[in-house]
Amino acid sequence: MDNTTITLPLLEVHSPQCASRVEKAIRTIPVITAVDVDSDAHVAHLTSSEPAQAVKEAVAAVRQAGYQVDTDQRHFSTTGITCGGCAKSVTTVLSALPGVLAVDVDVPNNTATVEVVKGTVSDESLAAALMPTGYRLLPQAV
Repeated sequence: MDNTTITLPLLEVHSPQCASRVEKAIRTIPVITAVDVDSDAHVAHLTSSEPAQAVKEAVAAVRQAGYQVDTDQRHFSTTGITCGGCAKSVTTVLSALPGVLAVDVDVPNNTATVEVVKGTVSDESLAAALMPTGYRLLPQAV
């Protein structure tokens, strides 16, 4: 499998000491083959052959170290999702995308909320990932 580099936008990492703590925390993750934290740019660059898992674990490690990663909550109306099995399928497909941290599908209200690392996944990419399944995501104004 090819290695992918993902950039995590970091919050509250303003010094070399902060960057060192974040880098140390991320280095403990086995699926990450390389990490570079830049305190001036407030980012962490991760390299992994399993980017979806690497991002989730890196965000958890950054949070455990006392820092935050800049994330967005995306809100969608849904079509075609009629049961818990459909919701599970949507969650599985979207969770496999690098940068997706959490998926919450509300079947009765025909909505979904997706938490993503800021700048990693567009609404169009989320919708495109579901196209083969027949389920649809339509962005909502919040």
